[in-house]
Amino acid sequence: MKKQQQKWTAALLAAVLLLTAGCGNGPQAKPQPEDTLAVQVENGYQRSFHQLAEGMDHINAQLAQLLVTTSHEQTLLGVANLWRQVYGAVDDLSGLPAAMHELESTDLLLNDVAEYSYYLMRKNVLEKQPLSESDWAQLTDFYERSKVVRDELSEVEARILSENLRFSDVEHYLAHEEQADGENVIVSAFRSIESQVHAFPELDFAEGVRKIEPEPRPIAGEQITQAEAARRAEEFYSRYGQTIRESRVEFASEGGKLPIYGVRLYLEGSEEPVYIEVSQKGGLILQMYRYREVGQPTLEEADAEEKAQEFLQTQGFPVMKLVESRFDEGLADLTFVPVQDGAYIYSDMVKIQLALDDGEIINYDQTSFATRHYDRQIPAPKLSAEEVKQGMNPNFTVSDIRLALIPDEYSVREILTYEVRGQVVDETFAIFVDAATGLEVRVVRLTQAPEYLTETNDGDRT
Repeated sequence: MKKQQQKWTAALLAAVLLLTAGCGNGPQAKPQPEDTLAVQVENGYQRSFHQLAEGMDHINAQLAQLLVTTSHEQTLLGVANLWRQVYGAVDDLSGLPAAMHELESTDLLLNDVAEYSYYLMRKNVLEKQPLSESDWAQLTDFYERSKVVRDELSEVEARILSENLRFSDVEHYLAHEEQADGENVIVSAFRSIESQVHAFPELDFAEGVRKIEPEPRPIAGEQITQAEAARRAEEFYSRYGQTIRESRVEFASEGGKLPIYGVRLYLEGSEEPVYIEVSQKGGLILQMYRYREVGQPTLEEADAEEKAQEFLQTQGFPVMKLVESRFDEGLADLTFVPVQDGAYIYSDMVKIQLALDDGEIINYDQTSFATRHYDRQIPAPKLSAEEVKQGMNPNFTVSDIRLALIPDEYSVREILTYEVRGQVVDETFAIFVDAATGLEVRVVRLTQAPEYLTETNDGDRT
């Protein structure tokens, strides 16, 4: 029997796969499933935080380096590195507890730095313009702001390590803050960072620099209670015919872009809990995760896709197309997106993990779909598929080409592209070509699930 492995980054589970729990030398007592999952979740939080602290140190150092650089080549390299580092930090920030929204100004600062560094890259490469006095002033301002965040994160990191503080306690503290005795160190530190960053004057970019980051599309419906959230979680999971002996709302996030309830279900005859996220408005089931043992596979790949499609239909989704699948350890990881006017819309993905022993869906994530899906006005492509195909590298053997709507480099707008899949040597790639200009906008090595299309790169970090 193989233990299930979580493969996705989720708001509730916060990058469980990023750090393997339970490793060590010598004999150990076998942990209970609930304890194992709790360790995995906490390890994910800890890793995200420590990478965030390290990332802010690199960002601040890179900004300092840019302030003394005069070479055009070194400036371009520095801004490119800054852009990549910032998006690594943004990803780490998103891996902190879902119930915690104490660093919104810091998140905005990081996005501002990313936008400006991308603007400087384009300015240097396309327009061949050197950095102006206003550019230096803006980079200096970013340096001062990032230094505050770096120093504060360094201090709280030291306390986390010396006092063995846990991020898992943050969710409970925030849910019961009014009744708590004293303050939570992590929450207090984050609020201190937030107040200091917020105290800086509002950034005023030159015209054409700042792009407005769209907010998640609001989820329709009335505000539901915690009791209603637990009821909907039970109803959602009851399809498997298992008796639920207890449901418990673990936390209710306050504020933020997507308020949720975190619900834990306990099944009759099992110690393995089920975690479900329910939107506070509308009561949508956004995410579900179950930790259990997976037996020998009895289903083929086609069977897994069929069962996943049946599930999507029961949940009322439009016609969804499979864009990525991985089969490993008795599990099927499947990612679906809707298609409109012939274009695959990657921003609106739904992710499903299915056990191949009995077909049970043990992971489900529709957060992207719930917060991004709408009926878009998709323009007609200016180039034909054949024109794009003819422009590919002759060493690249094209196997498939289709229209795809993908986020731009920092998820501000969407670009209509041709997704060209093919092979070179023994590697498979997806190359995304702007359907209006013919320029390559993304090149992805197909060795991972399509989260790459909601990020800025293929996961590499400098």
